Amino acid sequence: MRVLVFGAGVIGSVYAGKLQQAGHDVSLLARGQRLGELRSNGLILDDRGADGNRVALDVRYTGTPEGERYDLVLVAVRAEQLVDTLPVLAAMADGTDVLFFGNTAGRESEIIAALGDRVFFGFPAVGGTRTGPVVEYVMIGRQKTMLGEANGTITPRIRQIRAELNRAGFSTATSTDIAGWLLAHAAFVVPIAFALFRVGTDPARLAADRPVLRLMVRATRQGFAALRAGGNTEIPANLSALYRMPNVFVVSYWRRVFAGPRGELWFAAHTRAASDEMRLLVGGLLTAVHSSGRATPDLDLLTRELS
Repeated sequence: MRVLVFGAGVIGSVYAGKLQQAGHDVSLLARGQRLGELRSNGLILDDRGADGNRVALDVRYTGTPEGERYDLVLVAVRAEQLVDTLPVLAAMADGTDVLFFGNTAGRESEIIAALGDRVFFGFPAVGGTRTGPVVEYVMIGRQKTMLGEANGTITPRIRQIRAELNRAGFSTATSTDIAGWLLAHAAFVVPIAFALFRVGTDPARLAADRPVLRLMVRATRQGFAALRAGGNTEIPANLSALYRMPNVFVVSYWRRVFAGPRGELWFAAHTRAASDEMRLLVGGLLTAVHSSGRATPDLDLLTRELS
């Protein structure tokens, strides 16, 4: 496939690099300082996982997609940047599939209205940081790369993209209610982000702050319960199992995560870089959970004081 990855942060860089290594013709759209880094250094990916290694790839880069034809555009930008991508994507040739890859919860209708049925949605399973030209990342083993059509069908393009992502090394799954899945993910990640905001986005400080961890766990539990009451069936099984455990067990689990490198690579780095995105997600999440009629006092408290 000819693939354009729109956005050269951690997520876009990792997916672009691995898709190219799998044999696809990949271009990476970047601007400003990031475009200069790619011109000077190429795409440098440093895998911080158990089988970590550093590679430098000669990925094609561009500052504009004008005049080009792609089979797939993978949009990996933060939620507050989505609106700015729509005119550019609307001007691209018909027949170009567009995969929005990230926190689009509550924005799907707006995106579809702008781009039509060539749009589908997903979520990555990578975390990391970028220091200068180097992208340090980990594959999040407990999370799969998710894909889904807005209408819930499993289409040929979903099957094809899932197969290609699997072949590129990303364990990939599909959802028949991707909007519900994205909302459930927001109910998981928003309490974590707002707990991190309380401690200056320092994961070690969060690990040591039991009151904030307990508030975070109660907020997440309440959010999941409210979504279930509203008919959401897309909360991942591993998270459902974790949050069925007693609070003391869940708090202990998160203390271990935030005390180690996973806290930075999975959550803190993104929260620090995407504070506007996290705050943008709150409105849609609270609207959804409040519409269920279930009380969410700890979620309201955690997000109200800092939003």
